[in-house]
Amino acid sequence: MLDYEGCPCRICGKEFTASDDIVVCPDCGTPYHRSCWKEAGACTNTELHETGGSWQVINKQKKEQEPDAPEGYDAADTGKDGGQPVFQANFADETIRLNPEDETIGLDPNEDYDGATMGELAEFVSSNKFYYLPLFKLMKKTGRKFSLNLICLFFPELYFANRKMWAGTLISVLIQVLFSIPSQAVFMTSQFGIRLPWVDTESVAFQEIYRISGGLHFLVSILLCLFANYLYYRWSVRKIGKLRAAAVSDAEFHHSLRAEGGTSTGNVILAVVIEAACLLAVTFLMIMI
Repeated sequence: MLDYEGCPCRICGKEFTASDDIVVCPDCGTPYHRSCWKEAGACTNTELHETGGSWQVINKQKKEQEPDAPEGYDAADTGKDGGQPVFQANFADETIRLNPEDETIGLDPNEDYDGATMGELAEFVSSNKFYYLPLFKLMKKTGRKFSLNLICLFFPELYFANRKMWAGTLISVLIQVLFSIPSQAVFMTSQFGIRLPWVDTESVAFQEIYRISGGLHFLVSILLCLFANYLYYRWSVRKIGKLRAAAVSDAEFHHSLRAEGGTSTGNVILAVVIEAACLLAVTFLMIMI
């Protein structure tokens, strides 16, 4: 016997509890509160009746696989769209139903976003669209540029590399390396007893530089945490425009969107290698000077 607890009633939208009086359609198996069934007079899941489908197969599997609603979104009735998991998102004065099964998750694929359509952005972003596409819409509608990107709080170079943003990757690596110089000097002196003739790590001046570099590093990390998603949005729009201008056909354009967008684990590995090489080079120079 199926466990209906937590599943929504198609009539009232409320989730079933263990104490509810539940009846199911004898043809498709869709569950209802008994009072809702009496009120409707018949099963309202016409999609299943037309296709000969079964609620037990469609909805229970979807419920097990459906993603959690992102922060800021509310889970909506999963039974009113043919069994598809649907969530509601509020964009200022507009409420939109988001469907992760759709290519553009229920957003208008033809809507313009500073020169790129939502359909093009969806194809370019490729992975994690359920997070990025509503965020892009919110940025466009409200003009808000900040949002939380916790990866960039600690590893901005890896985030940018994964999203194929090499300018952001290299700048982040440079920032990480430069701000690490004072701490490297302290580490080499305290842990390995290596005396650096060009600096006195015990001096007041060096301690002030050490404190300031740490504070600046933290400030840059906070800024990247807040604005990395907006930087990704602006970069995506510009990149799509360049790909469209360079393509000689629609087929080539869409192929380029898929090839140039998305994520890359190889880029992340390469970014780690580059950063490690830079840190080793700086350490060597610090010792040799």
